[in-house]
Amino acid sequence: MPVNPYNKYIKQYQTSNITTATPEKLMILLFDGAIQFLQKAKVAIAEKDLKERSANIESARKILRELMRTIDLENGNDVSKRLFRLYNRMAMKLIKANVQRSAGLIDEVLEDFMNIRWGFQKAIEIQSGVTTVEEAMKEQSEKNDVPDNKGEDNAG
Repeated sequence: MPVNPYNKYIKQYQTSNITTATPEKLMILLFDGAIQFLQKAKVAIAEKDLKERSANIESARKILRELMRTIDLENGNDVSKRLFRLYNRMAMKLIKANVQRSAGLIDEVLEDFMNIRWGFQKAIEIQSGVTTVEEAMKEQSEKNDVPDNKGEDNAG
């Protein structure tokens, strides 16, 4: 397989992006990384690629462990403790997903990651004045109002 001649520059850009990122941006990058690893793990499950599945799930678990380490449980509030427990449940689901080769469990963790990422992104936007709490709450409400066809009676 030919080597991309731009790999060196891509790597430099990525390194620069990380080293110059704010702590808030680093959190978003961690969420994005975990989401990408879990999407790759789902593909690996479909392709029955044991090594790729395990490697990607383990990478997502490492990110979860790093996120857990950032929580100050001694000085934190109830939200901190709840977030820590959520991260822990997500990590346990990933262990189970790896053993059971379960794309469904990975989907559950993916949804959690995407929701938490959305919340962090909105908190950053509120803090920087890009949006307001009211606008974020309205967006969340609209997001939750989208019908998902679960439990609908399809009898016609």
